Amino acid sequence: MKRFARYPLSVFLLFVVVLFQSCKTDEFNFKEITLKDDFGIKMITPLYSGKDKNGHILEFRDFIHDWNQPFTPVAVRNTVLQFSDNSFITIPTNLFFDPSVVIDSLQFLIQGSYRLTDIELVFTVKNSSPLPLNLQFQFLVRNSLNNMAAPISPPTFPKADFSQTPWIPTTSSYTVKLDSLQALSLSNSKSIKLTSWYDETNFINQNDTLSAHYPIDLLIVLIGFVQAEK
Repeated sequence: MKRFARYPLSVFLLFVVVLFQSCKTDEFNFKEITLKDDFGIKMITPLYSGKDKNGHILEFRDFIHDWNQPFTPVAVRNTVLQFSDNSFITIPTNLFFDPSVVIDSLQFLIQGSYRLTDIELVFTVKNSSPLPLNLQFQFLVRNSLNNMAAPISPPTFPKADFSQTPWIPTTSSYTVKLDSLQALSLSNSKSIKLTSWYDETNFINQNDTLSAHYPIDLLIVLIGFVQAEK
């Protein structure tokens, strides 16, 4: 007792340290840690990039329905596509406005007992072509009613500014929130369907020859919250 009496401050500090350690041990008892139902981690990941197999940005011709298929040009209205090697191909003008479909595999998977909620797709297009571009995006689930989910449709992406030379590309970004059926189709999908077509403008009426190589840079990014399954 005398020894403690000589060092009252030391004894008090020792008592505080022991008490703090006891509380700290109780607070961080890992066996009792649980994940709250409403806890989620925000995830942002590229879902689809509009590039060819060599990693090159897609071009004007890549969004034209069957432009490279053999056909007989119609007499009513045709448009000439000009290529970088100075070759030409004449196609019916209506092909620009017909839906063009691309089916691709979907490399996206949430493993374990987790789910993705509050899903949004961000569509960003840098359009260097003289025509406005429309896109529809759909997750495909074979032999399933989930294929009935409505296509994901952002607004039309404006054309480039051809009022001056050189023309100026137009970059637009739109965010579309997925409904419950669209979100379910994502969870069960192994492939995607991208549909595209152009809108008619006076430019195509006033120009009978267009470059096939106007670059169109497309990126689709997925945003959502990863949560533990209840």
